[in-house]
Order: sequence, then C-alpha cells, then structure tokens
Amino acid sequence: MKIITVPKNIHNTLIKLMDTYENYYIATAWASYHTDASLKLFKKKKNIVKMVVGIHFYQTDPDFIDKFSKKCNVRFILNPNGVFHPKVYLFADESGNEWECLIGSANFTQGGLTKNDELMVHIKSNDNDSQKVFNDILKQINSYWSNATEMTDIELINYKNIYEKTKCKLGSLKYNDSKSYNSTVLNSDIYALKWEDYYKKIINSNSKSLKKRLKVLQKIKNFFNEGKSFSTFSESQRKQVAGLINDEEAEWKWFGSMSAAGKFYEQINDNNIHISNALDHIPTTGIVNKKDYDKFIEEFKLAFVDAGDGIATASRLLAMKRPDYFICLNSQNRNGLRKDFSLSSNIRYEEYWNNLITIIIDSVWWSSSCPRENSEKQVWQFRVAMMDIIYYQQ
Repeated sequence: MKIITVPKNIHNTLIKLMDTYENYYIATAWASYHTDASLKLFKKKKNIVKMVVGIHFYQTDPDFIDKFSKKCNVRFILNPNGVFHPKVYLFADESGNEWECLIGSANFTQGGLTKNDELMVHIKSNDNDSQKVFNDILKQINSYWSNATEMTDIELINYKNIYEKTKCKLGSLKYNDSKSYNSTVLNSDIYALKWEDYYKKIINSNSKSLKKRLKVLQKIKNFFNEGKSFSTFSESQRKQVAGLINDEEAEWKWFGSMSAAGKFYEQINDNNIHISNALDHIPTTGIVNKKDYDKFIEEFKLAFVDAGDGIATASRLLAMKRPDYFICLNSQNRNGLRKDFSLSSNIRYEEYWNNLITIIIDSVWWSSSCPRENSEKQVWQFRVAMMDIIYYQQ
C-alpha cells in the first residue's frame, strides 16, 4: 500500500493498471473525455465490468456520456440522494486473486488526473486484509451500480443543453480552475456586496459626475434600442458611443475617453463595417454569453488589419451597448480593477472575460432583482458600466 499525491503519478498509475488487468470496476463523481485516460479507457471499454459516473452540477462531459453510455457497462447516477462523490478504481484479473485499487480524491477528469491537489491510496492484493478490502470495495461498487441507470437519448440531449448553458454562465470559474476566482471573491471590495451596499458605493464615489454618467448611458441605450445596427448611426452618434467627442448634448467621454486611440478613431470615422458587425453579435437584451463575446472580438479585430485594436476600445463599445454586462477598461480605472480582481498588467481579451466579467456577473449585487425606486433602477440597469465611478482615478 502506498500514497500517491502527484497528479502525473496518479494518471500514469491509472494507465498502467488499465494495461495490466482484464476487469475494471470504477465509480467516480465526474468524468471528462478527450483526456489520455479517457481515450485509453475507451480503447479498453470491453474490460469495463461496472463503471458508475455521477452528473451532479453538470460537471461530467457530455462527450464522455455519449461515448460510454451504449454497450460499455457504464451507468450514471441521475437522482442521487445528496451528491454522488466516490472516486474508486478497482482493477482485477479474471480470477479476482490478483488486483490493485486506487481510492481517494481524484475524479476521472482532466483536473483530477493532471493538475489538482489530490491524494490517492494505492492498494494491492498482497497487502494485509486484502481479501476483505477487495470484497468491501466490490460490494460498494455493486451498490452504486444498482442505483445507477443508462442515460436515454432524450436525457442526453437535455443534459447537453443544460451543460452548455452552465458552461457559458460559469465561463472560466470551473471547479478545477478556481484559484484566481477564490482569491478575487475573498479579497474584492465589491464582489460580495448586497445591492443596497453596492448602490451606496456608487452614489457616494463621485456624486458630481453621477447624473452626467447616467445621462450618457441612457442616451446611448436609446440609440441601440431603436434596433438599428451601429453602421446606420450618424457619424456624431458613432463618435459619441465610441467616446471620441464631447459636445453640447453630453460629456460622452465618461467611461473612457478614446480620442487618443488614433486607429480606432479612424475606423469609427470611416464607419468600418466590422465594428458594426461585431456589435451585432451582442444582444440588446437578455443573456450575454462567452460565445457572443468571442464572436464580437473575432469580428472587432477584423477592423484592425494593421493592428490598433485593444481591450480598451473593445470594452468601451461593449459597455455602451450592454452596460449591465461590461465595463470599459481604461487608464483611469485600470489600477483599481487590477488590484481588486487580481488582473495582470497587460489585460487581453480572454482575461477580460474570464477573470473580470465572469466574476462580476457572478457577484452578489449583480444577481439582485431590479429595485423599484426609479433612481436605483436607473443605476441597476447600468450596474456594470457604473463600476467605473468606483474605480475612477484622475
């Protein structure tokens, strides 16, 4: 018997046991596909005697279910009493006299077998009391098996849809990659605030600019609510949205002046169609997910074939179209946001979504219901863009 704590060693031991033994008995809370271990298991699928996999929190990859749900002696726990959470991998020869087992904390997932802090006990048939241990493990796996079932085609389709929805919502905040997330939410000045406290923080941060900021966002909201594409806006409206000008109508440069971004100014002035097409990928109402954002970024970059794009100008446009989802990352708020959200010094497109926006829309105040009082309601509908007033530094 020995303890294994290095993920690579856990993974390699698992692979070795698949090659050594004829019969596999496995129970795991979650499973991934497209990993070396899962691909190996699929090649050896005839050796699976019983495998039970949980799907709680939609953490199991639907591709794994799709591959293993038919004729592979794999069942799934669909209605657990609590959370189905075992991690046990038992391998035996045909007689059952020679066997080895890994049991501990590692799921059959990419994280569990490659990067998480895990601990597994490696037990062998020549260890003390091995026959009793073998019988007890097998009995428990049989118990799991009796409570598990195959997943029907309809159930798999529904699971895939919910899995995709959950994945889009969570973005990078995954169980297996939560280090930055945990650091942020525990130390952030605003993440855990209730709506009433967040609202107080907004109105107390810079009361002189509050009405001016709300005026800008409301006017631009009206532009987009007309249902027209950005390319059909007048030249002055495009420059107002882009933060390139101030005029008698409003101080449009609040939330990030972009007048010094020469190539951006040029593309807005020329009404580059790629910028308009990019904004069309962001819905005016409802959920904005990572696919929408990725399509925006992909199209936005096409407007700058000779470079000149960047997260400042991109986030300015995003924040103006959906101020309930995005904040313009600019030179006045960058330092405060970097500190509060553990961001790098050179924030790129992926980090902006994964380590900033995804965390913001998971916050306590963001998820609050719309208040009834009109002044609060106005701030609430622009609640992410209005973070700029908190982090603004002259």
